Amino acid sequence: QAPRAHTAGVSRLRRHAASPAPTGARSLWSPAARPSGRQPREEDDAMVKSLINWPKTFNWYSFAVYRFKVYDVIWKVSVTAVMGLNVYLGVALVQTWNESVHRTWQHYARKERERAELMDYIRSAREKGTLPPSKIHGFE
Repeated sequence: QAPRAHTAGVSRLRRHAASPAPTGARSLWSPAARPSGRQPREEDDAMVKSLINWPKTFNWYSFAVYRFKVYDVIWKVSVTAVMGLNVYLGVALVQTWNESVHRTWQHYARKERERAELMDYIRSAREKGTLPPSKIHGFE
């Protein structure tokens, strides 16, 4: 017969419960520890035994499986969040770059429009004779 390791704690508990409490100490089973004075029931004894034996009776394999399932969910959420963040930052970078190029183009177009308007004013003033001809050869 194989030895039953989980019964060792139970027998220690039974010995402890059966032994009288030291003088001056309060035991869970002593009437002084219970203000109501009620006697311990079998459910109390079973609860204490189950609390003491839970590491031996707990299904650790099932716990490990569920723990890794939780880790998998956390991993999937984290990877999805990082990928989403990368897409968001990529889109934001392209939009910012596009706005910068557009602003530069608008500035250039405005300068060219104002230069063309100024050249029209100069040409019309020279045609009217208000401005003397330019001293620079080939310049309007």
